[in-house]
Amino acid sequence: MKNARPRGVLACILLLMLPLAAFGQQTTNSQFSSQANAQNAISYNDRGIARAHKGDLAGAMVDFNQAIKLNPKYGGAYDNRGDLKRREGDLKGAMADINQAIRLDPKNAIAYFKRGRVKEKMDDRDGAIADFSEAISLNPKYAAAYNYRGGLKRKESDLDGSIADCNEAIKLDPKYSGARDNLGSAKLMKGDINGAMVDFNQAVKLNPKNALAYNNRGIAKEKQGDLDGAMADYSRAIQLKPTYGDAYRNRGNAKRKKAILTEPMGTSIRPGSSV
Repeated sequence: MKNARPRGVLACILLLMLPLAAFGQQTTNSQFSSQANAQNAISYNDRGIARAHKGDLAGAMVDFNQAIKLNPKYGGAYDNRGDLKRREGDLKGAMADINQAIRLDPKNAIAYFKRGRVKEKMDDRDGAIADFSEAISLNPKYAAAYNYRGGLKRKESDLDGSIADCNEAIKLDPKYSGARDNLGSAKLMKGDINGAMVDFNQAVKLNPKNALAYNNRGIAKEKQGDLDGAMADYSRAIQLKPTYGDAYRNRGNAKRKKAILTEPMGTSIRPGSSV
């Protein structure tokens, strides 16, 4: 029995091993909990996206908040919440969230695109164009970034640049109604009414609910002298978007032109005459 260890020594060894085992168990539990939180955060984020698409913005906001609470380093949830805040008019909150998304992932092309849309709303066109360009640099096949940059270039009177960007967006996504509409608008500003009509027709064919394209086609028809066709398009735009102020104004102007053209000679009321 000379080789037998004293019981006291064995007891000490066992006691020393217990904290190590407990620490290992705690580490495993912590890792499991962290992984579960990350997975749950993804689930909340995905459900938030689905809710936003269905128009449930309040429910989407709850889900994005929960995703961020579960995983504070989840950049995708920040840029989604930021985009939702933009839609609700909270531009300052939107910028804060999307800036955080970019800090967490500087190569997040979607976040740059979404920040560009916020800057556009803030009338920071140069900043918006810079962000759309960065999104394109990170993802050269980003059709929406080309389209939105093209729209801003048109507003900055860079019509050739606008047309080039819109054409690239259409090349990447041939069914992109918004890009067709933007292309038509740039052509219209260049005086190519027939070319613009082709694009507007294609835009409403691709998306029959594109109110903006109907309004813009109405403008092109009005320039062609087709007042009845223009008024029909303005009315369709209003039907699709009852709050569309430009379409109401355009239709009103077209109606006045129509009244002047169809008014019989000699029936106009002169100043100071009785009715």
